[in-house]
Amino acid sequence: MKLGVIGNVDAGKSTLVSVLTKGIEDDGNGSARVRVLNYLHEQETGRTSSIGHEIMGFDEHGKQILPERFNQNKNKYWKEVVQESHKIVSIVDLCGHEKYLKTTINGLTGLSPDFGVVIVGANMGMQKMTKEHIGLCLFLKIPFFIVVTKIDLAPQNKYEETVTELKKLLKHKLLNKFPIEVK
Repeated sequence: MKLGVIGNVDAGKSTLVSVLTKGIEDDGNGSARVRVLNYLHEQETGRTSSIGHEIMGFDEHGKQILPERFNQNKNKYWKEVVQESHKIVSIVDLCGHEKYLKTTINGLTGLSPDFGVVIVGANMGMQKMTKEHIGLCLFLKIPFFIVVTKIDLAPQNKYEETVTELKKLLKHKLLNKFPIEVK
């Protein structure tokens, strides 16, 4: 299975990808995300400008397989994860900034994810690029789900407002989706 992770800039896409694939926690300052970014300028700005690719492996009981030691050379730890896994999930980390929309479109069309994972930062609410990314999933007929991140940074009312806006958008007569909230 392949997941395409999309969403507005600073929503936490790369951090979430890193936490999931590396089995580590983030310190709130980007300590996790630097493990999945491809270029130094991405680490310096905190903005993904390229297509990142990570994997998650699972044994036959659904337990995640993590390598004994992570390093920047994916060829080394991917081999270990693949050899020990019963199932592999590929995760494509895509750009969120409008400036890199072409790169995101290339990732969605060229790598053909099975699902889109639209990341929305609860502290920022629904942004223009959130709508753009949902529109891309719909246009490309990529089934998608939404993950709300940064709920610890958002006041309760902002979080609730974000979820309400998302539901309203998805229920709109043009989209005609039936959102199901999972906590």
